[in-house]
Amino acid sequence: MLIHVRRAIVAIAVGALAFAGALVAMSSSATAAAPTCVPPAVVKWVGVSQYVCVIPADEPSPGATTPGGEDSSGPGAPSCDLAAAPAPSGLVAEHLLEGPYCLGTRFCVTTDLIVPLALPDGEPPNEDSEERYRWCSTGGAYQLESSWWTGENEPPSLLERALSAIGQIDLATPTLRTSPTGRTLVTLDTWFWASGASTSATGSAFDLVATATFASMSVDPGDGSGAFSCPLTTTRAAAESDCRHAYRRASLGGSTSVEGRPAYSASVRLVYDLSFTVGGTPVVVPGAPTTLEAPVASAPIRVDEVQSIVTEVD
Repeated sequence: MLIHVRRAIVAIAVGALAFAGALVAMSSSATAAAPTCVPPAVVKWVGVSQYVCVIPADEPSPGATTPGGEDSSGPGAPSCDLAAAPAPSGLVAEHLLEGPYCLGTRFCVTTDLIVPLALPDGEPPNEDSEERYRWCSTGGAYQLESSWWTGENEPPSLLERALSAIGQIDLATPTLRTSPTGRTLVTLDTWFWASGASTSATGSAFDLVATATFASMSVDPGDGSGAFSCPLTTTRAAAESDCRHAYRRASLGGSTSVEGRPAYSASVRLVYDLSFTVGGTPVVVPGAPTTLEAPVASAPIRVDEVQSIVTEVD
């Protein structure tokens, strides 16, 4: 009788172990791949290796945000392949709080404060607020993108901050000057320079700084010959060697006038390269403009043709 009882106990124990093993296998399978949903339910990605079954009518409205406040592009699978996300390393890995997760086509993670990073802008909204930092990658090393305090409204996206910072850049409107001033002669070298032009300028929004750095200067003499390039020329002395043009015909068909006579309308165009930093660290902002133009400056210039008449003198 005792032997039969022992056999029954062993059988129950083996059955329990088998059942537990099945539960573990089911759990592992559920986290390793998307579930099979029964229509009308569909698979929905909810972030950080999690899929759920939802009925479309019950889905949250588009525009739901991921950690850090950036749009996750609405329902559906992530827009980047998390299997290809680089593993965080160094201090980012040590301070990792969340991620990797997708923001558009970027892989991003969230960390707490990493010394010596600057604290987020402004005062903490409450005594329980903590520092948060978002780092993103397109396949290489993670780069700092934004910072904020918990308990406050999340900062705008990197692109939104970049566009706002660009809008704060105040490039000087140059004055186009020429020598001779306002009037020149056919085949005579005429000098051009952009007086008061900026060499660089900055604008900022939140913790992002946009910098515009001079890239190119082009002058259109207005005679139909086309624009020509010059280095940044802001003085008459520099124009003598760096930025000059000889008109080949008089301005009889010019679009403006000087002293009541037809003149060409010359113009200068200055282009600046844009770069961005967050907390002093250079960042690439997908979708942001790469150049910025200063206001175009123009000036009328009358071109006369001098003819010589030779007469015989006895």
